[in-house]
Amino acid sequence: MVLEHFKNISRVPRGSRNNQAISDYLVEFAKENNLRYYQDEALNVVIYKDASPGYENCPPLVMQGHMDMVCEKTADSSHDFTKDGITVIEEDGYLRADGTTLGGDDGIAIAYMLEYLTDDTLIHPPLEMVITTDEEIGMYGAAAFDISLLKGKSVINIDSEEEGIFTVACAGGRVGKMSYVIEREEYDGFKTEIKIEGLKGGHSGIDIGKNRWNAVHILGRVLGMLPKEICRVLSLGGGSKDNVIPNEASLLVVVRPDKKDEFLATLKLVSDILENEYEVAEPDAKFIVKADDKVQTYKVISFEDYTRLMCLFTLLPNGVQVMSASIPGMVESSCNLGVFEMTDTTVSAVVSMRSQKKSYIDYLSNKLAAVAAIVDAEYITYGGYPSWDMSAESAFRNLMCDVFRETYGRDAVVEGVHAGLEGGIFMEKNPDMDIISIGPNMHDIHTVKERIEIASVERVDKFLRNVIIRFAKEGK
Repeated sequence: MVLEHFKNISRVPRGSRNNQAISDYLVEFAKENNLRYYQDEALNVVIYKDASPGYENCPPLVMQGHMDMVCEKTADSSHDFTKDGITVIEEDGYLRADGTTLGGDDGIAIAYMLEYLTDDTLIHPPLEMVITTDEEIGMYGAAAFDISLLKGKSVINIDSEEEGIFTVACAGGRVGKMSYVIEREEYDGFKTEIKIEGLKGGHSGIDIGKNRWNAVHILGRVLGMLPKEICRVLSLGGGSKDNVIPNEASLLVVVRPDKKDEFLATLKLVSDILENEYEVAEPDAKFIVKADDKVQTYKVISFEDYTRLMCLFTLLPNGVQVMSASIPGMVESSCNLGVFEMTDTTVSAVVSMRSQKKSYIDYLSNKLAAVAAIVDAEYITYGGYPSWDMSAESAFRNLMCDVFRETYGRDAVVEGVHAGLEGGIFMEKNPDMDIISIGPNMHDIHTVKERIEIASVERVDKFLRNVIIRFAKEGK
């Protein structure tokens, strides 16, 4: 029945910022099944189910997920996410869509919750099912949610994509942006494009600890290795989102006509140095140089602004800053130079900061502010969200781990994720909550190749049922 619930909700359009229909669907579901519910102004929905007879004194168990999905489609798809449902296809043991994202993230959470709300044969404590809005674009529903609507402190978040992984911590974050005005002047020479492409890129949280090179940061290093007395900068840019590691970037310089050979020889040395550094981590990286033969007059940035630019790239923190002491192998704090833009008159850099510790995000932000002051740039921050740290002791985590071992015959992997989750917001609202995030195997989420493993959905269903029963019996 979990899969049937998933197919049913997939018929309802539910892209981010388009929550009304799916929110109302959940309200009608509650009404049809004589369940108490609450729908707030942000369109978050809570559905309550009373405990099984004899288990009324158990503490409530909370399950949580989000109703919105990422909307991507193939170039030739005519799908309209504002009004069309998702076509769900069963094939080779998986669910997938037809030329669009599937919405398993996080429709599968809703499907599990609706199943347990309607299964009266399942021994259960009081259940509080929370479905939030607009997680994919900033966790706005969770931020607006009134935590006093919940009596339960033990929370199962179903928004993870790998079966057998218990996520018990997440990073908080903030975005910093610095910008300043530049001056341009005429400079004669031949134009040369220096481009880095073919890097792996990836998510600035989840992939930041995988030694993924940042294309913008590399070109900043290149700039500092070039002889600035014989060339000047025309433009530099790369990256499109603060939470994505740039996989390509481009630098345009203008070289003095009488120094072309010297410049290209230096550039070859720079290329050799970088290729030696990234040949293992980034085997598909390409360092491309295209030099014009025609000498022209260009409007390059001033020599003073060239110096400011090199100073900026030298000082900007990027990549892993601190590894976690409590969770082996997990990044604790990081920075990602996600977007760099240069217009005719301005330079701007956008950096995503993440950490398990708010104090360290404050430190990183202060560091960026100091860099901005050195290069005489304006600095602002936005998009902050809280972290969620692992509890040293957790009876609920022990219960979940015990049930997993009994169900699967092996131990669950307990870890944190260096990215933002709604659990961080819930924990900030109520520090007494004990939250664990799980989910079935899902692949290529947020892409048109997204798919869910059916057998994994069924195994996780069995596991969750066992958790609900154990939680009820131990809380009786």
